Amino acid sequence: MKGKTYDKIFRFGMIWRIGYGTVRMIVGLILLRHIGTPLSAVFARAFRNEFFEDPRDHFIHAVGPFIHHFSFEITYFLAIYLIFWGLIDVFLSIQLLRLKLWAFPLTMWLIALFIVYEVYRYTHTHSIVLLGIILIDLGLIWLINGEYRRVQAHLVERANVPLL
Repeated sequence: MKGKTYDKIFRFGMIWRIGYGTVRMIVGLILLRHIGTPLSAVFARAFRNEFFEDPRDHFIHAVGPFIHHFSFEITYFLAIYLIFWGLIDVFLSIQLLRLKLWAFPLTMWLIALFIVYEVYRYTHTHSIVLLGIILIDLGLIWLINGEYRRVQAHLVERANVPLL
C-alpha cells in the first residue's frame, strides 16, 4: 500500500478511535445517572420520542427486543468500564497521531488483550456484531503495527544521514 494512502487510512482509524472513545465516555457518564435501572428501561426512555415519531422505525424494532433480554441493572462497573476504556482509547489514539513511539506497542497490547476477551465472549454469545468488532480490532492492530514500523524506519533513516 502506498505511503500516503496508508497514512490516510491510519489517521482515519485513529480519528475513528477518538470518536468511538468519546462516545463511550459520554454513554458511561449518562449511565452513571441511571445506576440500578434496568437497561431496557433506559433504552425505552432514550428512544421514546423516536418510537412515537415513527412506530415502524427499523432500529427500534431490531434493537428493542434484543435489549429486553438483558435483565441486569446498570451498575457502576458498566458505567466506569465505558468511561475508562473511552479515556484510554482517546488518550492513546492522540499519542499515536503524535507518533509517540511508546504508545504503539502499548496500544497494540491493550487491543490484543481486549480481543482475547472479545473472543471469550464470542464463544458464549456467537454474536455477529462481536465478530465484526474483533475483525475491526485486528485491522487496527495491523494499521498501528504498520505505522509503528514506518516511523521506526524513518527514525533509523534520519539517524544514518550525516549532518552537514
